[in-house]
Amino acid sequence: MNSAFVLLLTFATIVSGGGHETPQQVVTRYNNYKTICTGLGYQNLQCKAGNDGGIVFQSTLTKDLQNLKYQETVIYDKVTLNEGNAYNKDTGKFTATVGGVYAFSWTTLSYPGKYFITEIVHNGNAIAYSQCDGRGVTGYPSSSNQVNIKMKKGDKVWIRAMEKYGQYAYGRNWCSFSGYKF
Repeated sequence: MNSAFVLLLTFATIVSGGGHETPQQVVTRYNNYKTICTGLGYQNLQCKAGNDGGIVFQSTLTKDLQNLKYQETVIYDKVTLNEGNAYNKDTGKFTATVGGVYAFSWTTLSYPGKYFITEIVHNGNAIAYSQCDGRGVTGYPSSSNQVNIKMKKGDKVWIRAMEKYGQYAYGRNWCSFSGYKF
């Protein structure tokens, strides 16, 4: 930590010309460096990080789900974070507001003797699965999975029951679905 401070202090001293320059002299020196760099082909570009305002969401399931229909969407109804407003708690679907690579994860907790098998879907196509199977066990089974998906603006991602295997998912915020844009 001390060496980093000394290095920073040394750099600041060199750039400022030893601390004996007026503010106008510092600006002149900066403009001279800028002219030299531009002449060498360097461009003054703004950082693109965060221009989309940040896209991230976190949602959970508040009520138990039982006996879902064939490929029924799991709707995580409690949203604790939704920067970019891309997750819709009424439909359970995430819609990309800008293109890019997104990371999604989801967790499931079921009941002893029950199961809840899910899949993450991108524009109607299953991408990955998560099997939460409590048959033959005495404890509460849990499962989770994570995927990265390249998306275009308007693409949709959601979690649904795999076929008709949505027997029992524990609510009370034990099951979650979240995602963010890299």
